[in-house]
Amino acid sequence: MTDERIGMMITLEQGEPAGRMTLDLVLMSDPGWPTDVARRLKADLVGHLVDVRVDVDWRVSVNSSALALAAQADAPSMVRALTGRLEGGTWDLALFVTDLPYRANARPVVLMVSPPERVALISLPSLGWFRVSGQVRDAAVYAVSELLAAAAGPTSARDEEVRRPGGGERYLVLPGRSGMLRLLAGMVRANRPWRLFTGLSRVLAVVFATASFGLLSSDVWNVSRHLGPIRSLALTFLSITAVVAWLVIDHELWERPQGSLAQHQARLYNVATVVTLYLGISFLYAALYVLIALTAPLLLAPGALAPVLGHEPGAAYYLSLAWFITSMGTVGGALGAGLEHDQVVRQAAYGERQRLGQRQDTTWSDSGD
Repeated sequence: MTDERIGMMITLEQGEPAGRMTLDLVLMSDPGWPTDVARRLKADLVGHLVDVRVDVDWRVSVNSSALALAAQADAPSMVRALTGRLEGGTWDLALFVTDLPYRANARPVVLMVSPPERVALISLPSLGWFRVSGQVRDAAVYAVSELLAAAAGPTSARDEEVRRPGGGERYLVLPGRSGMLRLLAGMVRANRPWRLFTGLSRVLAVVFATASFGLLSSDVWNVSRHLGPIRSLALTFLSITAVVAWLVIDHELWERPQGSLAQHQARLYNVATVVTLYLGISFLYAALYVLIALTAPLLLAPGALAPVLGHEPGAAYYLSLAWFITSMGTVGGALGAGLEHDQVVRQAAYGERQRLGQRQDTTWSDSGD
């Protein structure tokens, strides 16, 4: 394929420059968020690759296609799956961007590099929640430099590097408990919980209907003034939990360790799913609270509430009323959760979202400039 071209580059590195060379770097990505990251990476990468080799012109292209590779696949299977996606194409180096979490020696994998095959893989969840684009760029530049340098000899060992005996693959991994927390945060980020909030149309309808009823009920007006902060916080937690539990149970989002899904992987997926749901419903709760807090004083004038309360309400009362009505509306949203489309809710289930992505047949590609 292009072994001679890369071999020539290594020779030139040790001698005098003899002209420029063009290499093709393919960014292969899973559909969805990884493709968005890969497209941004393409626009940002060429300028940074100049620092790797000043005598190379890079052609970077993006190809979006589900990898259909199990998250606990061994290194040889991963490499075979990666190279299999590249058959029939023109490429010199390939970098895969995925939102599947991988582990090596029970530690989350950030980057896998296979110099013999000239391919590398970046696992987005291991990058955490923040500064993902910058970290992906840095990992990509590091991967390219490692792939090019491999032909000149072994690289120096690093503390965060794990080597597999008998194979040419190398891994950059996250350390200890902090690494697992970062991986979990990245998995929740990959689930994009804010999209769940906008997609739960039936839950929103029931929530707003319940909240509207509460605004017009004199019983609600009376009860809300007797709720202190502790009870209100408890009610908030219980109302959000009710919606999350209903979504998990009714839409069968709980992963069980069976078949190819290992026990630790199922546990990780379940935690990511539950956290995603809690965040998504919390966004809904916060939006509803702000809306009710703004509209309650307009709809319920102090003069209308005074005969029921025995005094004219102040700002603190309206905030307490909005808090109580929001919790009521969120509990009502648990009923609407059973009416939601499975496909919308299952986007929050990490394992199911991966299976949906693997079943996609379409491939999108963007050629290099």
